[in-house]
Amino acid sequence: MMKQIILVMTALALLFSVQTSAQESEEAGQYERPYSQLIQGGFSFGYYGYGYVGSRTGFTLPVSASYETFVADDISAGGFLGYSSYRYQGYSNYEYKWSFLNFGVRGSYHYIPLLNELTDAEIDQSKWDFYISLMLIFERRSYSSSDDYYEDYYQDDFNMNLGSVAGFRYKFSDFLSLYFEGGRGSFGYGNLGVTLMF
Repeated sequence: MMKQIILVMTALALLFSVQTSAQESEEAGQYERPYSQLIQGGFSFGYYGYGYVGSRTGFTLPVSASYETFVADDISAGGFLGYSSYRYQGYSNYEYKWSFLNFGVRGSYHYIPLLNELTDAEIDQSKWDFYISLMLIFERRSYSSSDDYYEDYYQDDFNMNLGSVAGFRYKFSDFLSLYFEGGRGSFGYGNLGVTLMF
């Protein structure tokens, strides 16, 4: 666990270092963001498999929400929360269920200014936001079953994971956008939803 925490801290330090470098070379007249906080909610797909025996008979769509505030020009940080569950039917018609409660912290680097500078691109920041995020994920897994056959294999558990996603937002206005994130996120390899910006 200590190694993972050190890795997260090192990565965040690297993000701040990139941000400082970008600030030193920024030009007058750059885009001024009209918001400083982000609240988003969405659903995940491409879930990580749980339930190793039997057929999945139902699930609760993995949903998550997050809050971030800008702590520097192009860096935001905050937390997230998510929930999902899966139900299975195993041999001899017994049933079992996994429930997941995920929460943690995340930090994001919004890199369009750096991309525009390095490539002479003119990506419109009033319409787009490209970012990469690092996540420290705590996962509470709860197991229940109509049979005690797999109690030695499946049980309640608490895990910690590192995650990283690359995402983008398309802004409909200064206050509302659609986002997509791909990578090792809270629940799956893809996350789609809406962001409120204020």
